[in-house]
Amino acid sequence: MSDRITPFFLLILSFLLVVNCGRKERTLFEEGKKWEMVGEKTKALYYYELSLRENPEYDPVLKRMGLLLADSVESIATAIFYLENYHRQKKDDTEVQRELFRLYLTTGYEKEALEILEEIRFQGKKETLEFFEASYLCLTRGGKQKEYLQSLEKSPLSGDPYYAPWVRACETK
Repeated sequence: MSDRITPFFLLILSFLLVVNCGRKERTLFEEGKKWEMVGEKTKALYYYELSLRENPEYDPVLKRMGLLLADSVESIATAIFYLENYHRQKKDDTEVQRELFRLYLTTGYEKEALEILEEIRFQGKKETLEFFEASYLCLTRGGKQKEYLQSLEKSPLSGDPYYAPWVRACETK
């Protein structure tokens, strides 16, 4: 009888371990979100990092880490790392596509920015595609800046405060 009980207990113990690990990464993530909501980015990043130690592929944390770090010029490479890892799992997340595209353009990774454009093209996001294409062409190509700028200004996305710096960057070029 004890021969039958031992495998059963090992199975139950393994199951509880897996469930508990999942809860721990989620609990740490939620704690990080709380700190982020009150403006404590450093504490948020600390809890997000702890969550990733539990599960390096935990996609909500990869996204939050990448987006938080993208705000800091000194952390752009690290932000790209986290956002790319998230993006491999969730190709259709517009917020992450947008941020990766911006980071790629600001760091000179034109090939990677073009890959994001292709993804958007295949997803059928016409307004987003037109705005991103005009931004790409304005910031990476010489000449025709006025034409690209007019396209950006006519876009419905130009009213979004997130995209205003893109329009200004094109204006100054």
